[in-house]
Amino acid sequence: MGASASLIRLIDVVFILLFGFISISEINEKSKVELPKSSEIPASSPDKEKVFFLGIDPQGRYLVENESKVIESAGELYFYLQRKVAESVSSGEELRVRIRSNWNTPVKFTMAAADICANLNIPKGIDVRRVNGVL
Repeated sequence: MGASASLIRLIDVVFILLFGFISISEINEKSKVELPKSSEIPASSPDKEKVFFLGIDPQGRYLVENESKVIESAGELYFYLQRKVAESVSSGEELRVRIRSNWNTPVKFTMAAADICANLNIPKGIDVRRVNGVL
């Protein structure tokens, strides 16, 4: 009887550990982009413009349309965003671009996207994941 009682307690401990790991594990999102972390920016309310999300993967490819379309170069991105600006002007909506680069993407790809937005006079922001006190 002593062996079965200790086996039941061992099972209880294993289940407690299992549920503990499940509760603290990070849930994977559909996004291919993992944002860099920052503790410097304050939380803000959502923008009221039409927001266009632009993902950048570690290879420097630009991900658009809910990351379902891949743009291989900054030149192609320029013409793609130029079409988006024309569409927003014709629909009467304000367009804003939110750049989301993967944490290990070279910054030159992020800055190239920011420069394209500046050349096309599109308001832009670079998204990072906020972490309290830790970068």
